[in-house]
Amino acid sequence: MKIWINKCIAEERATSFIDAVTFNISVPGQGGRVASNIRDGWYRVLGIQAVTPICEDLYIIALSVFATDKRIPRSKTPDNWTREVHLNVPVIMVDQWNFVKEELERMLSYLSGDLWHFTFRSCEIENRYKDNHVHAPDRNTLLNRIDGVSLFSGGLDSFCGAYDLIMNSKNTVFVGFKEYGKLESVQSTLMDSLNCCFPDIVKLLFTFAARACCPLGTENLPPENTSRSRSFLFICAAICVSEVVGDDTPVYIPENGFIGLNLPLTMGRSGSCSTRTTHPYFIKMLNGILGKVGIRHEVINPFAFQTKREMVQQFIAAPGFLENIHKTISCSHPCNGRWQGKTEPENCGYCYPCLIRQSSLVGVLPPNEYYNFDVLSLDYLMNATNAKRSDFVDLLSSINEACLSTDEDLMKRIKATGRLTQEETHAFLRLYKETIADLIRMLSIDPELLRIAGVHYATN
Repeated sequence: MKIWINKCIAEERATSFIDAVTFNISVPGQGGRVASNIRDGWYRVLGIQAVTPICEDLYIIALSVFATDKRIPRSKTPDNWTREVHLNVPVIMVDQWNFVKEELERMLSYLSGDLWHFTFRSCEIENRYKDNHVHAPDRNTLLNRIDGVSLFSGGLDSFCGAYDLIMNSKNTVFVGFKEYGKLESVQSTLMDSLNCCFPDIVKLLFTFAARACCPLGTENLPPENTSRSRSFLFICAAICVSEVVGDDTPVYIPENGFIGLNLPLTMGRSGSCSTRTTHPYFIKMLNGILGKVGIRHEVINPFAFQTKREMVQQFIAAPGFLENIHKTISCSHPCNGRWQGKTEPENCGYCYPCLIRQSSLVGVLPPNEYYNFDVLSLDYLMNATNAKRSDFVDLLSSINEACLSTDEDLMKRIKATGRLTQEETHAFLRLYKETIADLIRMLSIDPELLRIAGVHYATN
């Protein structure tokens, strides 16, 4: 499928894209709308009206990819998964992006499992994606004290990441993506607790949102319910913030290594339960592209080779940590509780991220507490709908397979996830086995679950 991207103004499509569908990024009065409020954050929080041209291009590319990922359904493809898309995107620094075009296509294909192609066309320097307030703001002077920028989703991993930076006296801008309306309140509540516990450390919360309507030029396609590129947009927003702070300001994406590895739970899932954005191979590709286009901000996952439990254990004694971890939201669908009349986002308990979350908190929080569903029982497994138990069933199968596998078998599977060094492969082998052990400890609440998983487990 060919996709034509307009930025701020509607341009006549090139002859080779005359049959393309169209997304309009901030084009007044046009359908196929792609909207983001990030410029308001630039103005209010950072005190700027526009980022540098190369970072503006990066964000427009990421927003175009996000819109495509959300609005072009996989169900319309021959294999119900792999989409082949060709985007024509307006950029200011066209030579730089043409220089890394093939690397960008490979990186995004690895990320989403699709086939990506780009054509970059020159965009007039006057046609800027910027804030439109009449009066230019004053740059936030607190930015002069900032040491780094970190993603802050409101999940347990990002909360651990915040503690890691704060405990090391790092003044930080925390970037939150408001994927749904009430997520911002979760992020703000957690940030308030950090401000209360660590008043002397500078902490700025920068939040933004993005959404895409159905593109022009096609029938009313249903939206796609997977979105592997969402975190790519998240990272690119954080890079824009780092550029405002100053050269060489790092961007941290705190996520446990088990999720970052994204080893498929079963052969049929192909790792689709989570993104590959924190896999070392993806981060290496991304950092290589950034360096070649002149963006001097290294993207770092400080927890790349740690389990989620190991992340949590580091901060158990830190002020306010235990009192607030139940407020974190790590769920794939935290708003599903509305069907039970609940108004606030909540961890469902049955999705893959919730199960990994719960395994990391064994002995820290009571099992099944603060979840919408109590899943750790044979009764739930037997009576829940297929949709609500599918992740749990697949997780039990993966535990069984891991217990039956040799280290050599596991390393082959780990290597298949992406290009890794021998040292990285062995580090992932250790954390994978440790996470499986954490999951087995979680399941020991009901011996019947261990039996179904094919695990012999003796409690001490």
